[in-house]
Order: sequence, then C-alpha cells, then structure tokens
Amino acid sequence: MISGRALRYFDTVARCRSLRQAAAQLHIAPTAISRQIDLLEHQLGAPLIERGPNGISLTAAGELLAAQAQRTLRDLERVQEHIADLKGLRTGRVSLQVAEGVVAGLLAPALAKMGQRYPLLSFDIEIASASQMVEALRRGDADIGLSFFMPRHDDIVPFASAELYHHAVMAPGHPLATASEVSLYTLAQHRLILPHESYGVRQALERAAHRAGVVLVPTFKTASLETQKALAINGAGVLVLPPMAVTRECQLGELISTPLSPLELEAARVDLCVYRHRQRSFATEACLSLLASALQTM
Repeated sequence: MISGRALRYFDTVARCRSLRQAAAQLHIAPTAISRQIDLLEHQLGAPLIERGPNGISLTAAGELLAAQAQRTLRDLERVQEHIADLKGLRTGRVSLQVAEGVVAGLLAPALAKMGQRYPLLSFDIEIASASQMVEALRRGDADIGLSFFMPRHDDIVPFASAELYHHAVMAPGHPLATASEVSLYTLAQHRLILPHESYGVRQALERAAHRAGVVLVPTFKTASLETQKALAINGAGVLVLPPMAVTRECQLGELISTPLSPLELEAARVDLCVYRHRQRSFATEACLSLLASALQTM
C-alpha cells in the first residue's frame, strides 16, 4: 500500500522537478525523498522519475501518478477539514479559481473580512477562464469558481449570481472620455484592448457586435487584466470591463469609465459556482456565504 508520506514527497518532487528544492520545501534531507521514491517505484513496478543535467523529469508512469497524487492529497485534506469541523475548530483551506476582473472589487474585500472573522482559514487563489474553472471544479483542484458567464453544466451549480453592466474604459485624454454613453459602432472606430476569445466576456461582446452588424478587431489581445489596464492608462486603446474592475484607477484619475449602450450589450452575469457532487467543508461554506452576500450588495 502506498503511504501518504511517500505520495506527498513524490507530489512535491513532481511540482518542483528538483530533489533539492523539494527537500527544502519539506524541510528534510534529499536522501529521505529518494528513499520514498525508490519505495514507490518498487511498489508500482515502474520507474517514476528520470534524472538529467537539467533536473528531474517524470516518466509516463510518473505523470499518471502525479495527476492522481494531487487529487488524492486534496481529498485527504478535505477529510481532515471535515473532521476539524466536527471538533468545532473552524480551520481549513479553500481553493478558489476566479476571473481577474472580480479580484479588486469583490474577492479581495470579502476575503479580507473573512480572514478577520476566521483567522485559522487559508486560501489558494488562481486566475482562470470560465472553462478552466469548470474542469478545476470537476477535478477537485478548486472548491469555488467565481467568473463572468460561467458555462451551464448539470454538475456545476451556481450558488449565487449577479448582473453587472460593462463600460468602455479609457485614459482621460482619449476622445471617448467625455462621452456620456458609447455605442458598439463608435467603439469599433477605436483601437481596442480585449481578452482572448475563450473568455465569456469576449464572447458576449462578439455576440452583441454581430447583432449590431459591427466587427470588433482588437489591436491588443491579452488575458492579463493588468496588461489591459496598463495599455489603457498609457493611451493605447479602449477596454471593455465592469466598473468594479477599474475602481481604483478611476478614483486615481488614471482611467475613465463610460457606460456602453445597455440596449446593445447584455449584462455580464457573475456566477459563484461549486461542484454538485462534492461535500463542502465549513471553510468552503463560510467562504461561499460571504461571497454570495458581497455579490448581492454590488
């Protein structure tokens, strides 16, 4: 039987691709890790790693074990959290995958409040597209997904939702900065900074443009919200974002946020989602409750 210690050691090596770095993370000697990996290889009857001049690489068997190890260790951690719940310890870790546009205006304030209320909780936060979140929720890599336009699936449950309207966002010196409202036709006449086509916001924008008979051709295409905002601040073009994503920059006078015509572009649906078939720990339930409250007050 494979021990939890050996699995944890192997998982760390698989992520670091270095025995020395893995040993430093685990605060043990590299030889202790080597012994555990040798034991795993003996039990499984196949080599798991290959040592080379550029570090460690995984064999085909090693790749299979690495994928399973992550899921198994996360499941074990969830069991430990549920046991802690039974004891009333209020501890645990919540893994979230979120759209970058919700971090500043929604996620960060909510988690700061939660950290004050439950100081023993910890959080893993990753930026992802809606489609990536669906797969992460199914695999167990994420407990919660928070995104615009989350795809509808029977096994992905929207715990709470809200609607936000997108604005055209530009530097104060931009020709559109004095407009009271911007149409898609007007938007198409300017240099645009848009996310990739895999993002729900971009897909909604393209649907609206098609209905309006307008073609939107981005000059800059990037998934990074920080890159989008930096380009706009420097006058490179116009963004399409909900105002909460640029609240700080607008307050500082770095950007201007102007409503898009609500008759042309549908409201952006923000979904707080979980996987239907997974029991939720106290930490996850508490996080969901606080984020749902924050969504409703937006």
